Parts: sequence; C-alpha cells; structure tokens
Amino acid sequence: MTNDSDPFSGFSDIVTRAEDLEGITGEPLPQIIHKEIPALDSICRDFISHAPFCFLATANPDGYLDVSPRGDPAGFVKVLDETTLAIPDRPGNRRLDTFHNVLKDPRVGVLFMIPGRGETLRIRGEARIVRDRDLIASMAINGREPKLALVIHVKSAFMHCPKCVFRSNIWQPEKWPDTTGLADMNEAMVKHARIAMNPDEWFETLKQEGELELW
Repeated sequence: MTNDSDPFSGFSDIVTRAEDLEGITGEPLPQIIHKEIPALDSICRDFISHAPFCFLATANPDGYLDVSPRGDPAGFVKVLDETTLAIPDRPGNRRLDTFHNVLKDPRVGVLFMIPGRGETLRIRGEARIVRDRDLIASMAINGREPKLALVIHVKSAFMHCPKCVFRSNIWQPEKWPDTTGLADMNEAMVKHARIAMNPDEWFETLKQEGELELW
C-alpha cells in the first residue's frame, strides 16, 4: 500500500545507486557504448528514409516527459544534412504539447520504427519550431502543406537492438492480442472529457467539423 507522501512506499528493495544497478544487470560490451555517433551517417539516413513512424519525446515546463507519435508516408522526416532533421506537423488536436514543450526546453528524443524490422533508430538533439517557406512547401502531401515543422539539430544517434520488438511480436499479426471490447478513441474521449454525447454522436461531430482530415 502506498501513501500520498511517497507513492513508492509499498515497494521494497528499490535500486537507488548506479553501482547497484550495474551490479544487477552487468556492464555493457565496450562496442555498445561506442556505437553512439554524433551525426547521421548513410545507415541512419537510409533508415529514416524508410521509416513511416516515429515517437517524439519532449519535456514539459514541470520536467515531466511527453511522448508523441508521428506518422506519414515513409521518408516523411526529412534529413536536411548529417546533423539536421525536419518533421512536418500535420493536422491534429491542436493541443501542441510538443511545441509548447520545445518553446521552454528544446531538448528532444526521437525513436524511428520501420514495419517488419526489429531494430529501431534513436536520436537525441535540440529542436526549433520553424515556418521556413521552402521547407514547408517541400513537405506537402496531396497539395496540403503543413503549417509548421520541427527542425532538430542531431547531437547523437544509435541503432537500438531488436530484442524488445521480437519479444512483443509487434509485426506478427497472428500473435496480436484480442482487442474485442477494448474502448476506442471516441469512447475514451466521451468518458475522459465528460462529453454529453455517445461515442457515435461524438464521431459524427468530428466529421462535420473537419477534424478527421489526414492532411
């Protein structure tokens, strides 16, 4: 049982020192430490060009972390040079958590994924929100340009091993969990935002207001 002053009080044997942590897990091979590089080489650039999906991590002003999914046709994240990436901002819910965070703390992390591949690519860097005319125009899809882009100055990159992807069976449809009865986004919105509609009515409202446009 936990309490308000210490939410972890119900747990014993909490690891609090780096030396204890490494004593439990063991130390990494020297090659694992040295695989981190300060710029995007051809392997990284090729990986990004094939990735239709990534997770973007930022920190809010209180220091808590946010992770936002981003997706588009493969190669939607543009590699401008060996240390610069650009991610288009497509129509969404307009909360703009990521952008508000970047205005306060420009540090970001990005995890790129490619369907069917086990390895992922991890990027760390510093970001700025831009409206550069030529860049925005180059990111148009179906004639629709993003209003903003997030430009990231890459400070480190490395490939992450595929073990977690293999364990999750994320690319094996025959092993996916049964989601029958699992609430969808519309059900969650109606409940969490206390909307005085049923999920179907809410969905129809979104369609009528043009909130479901992809680009």
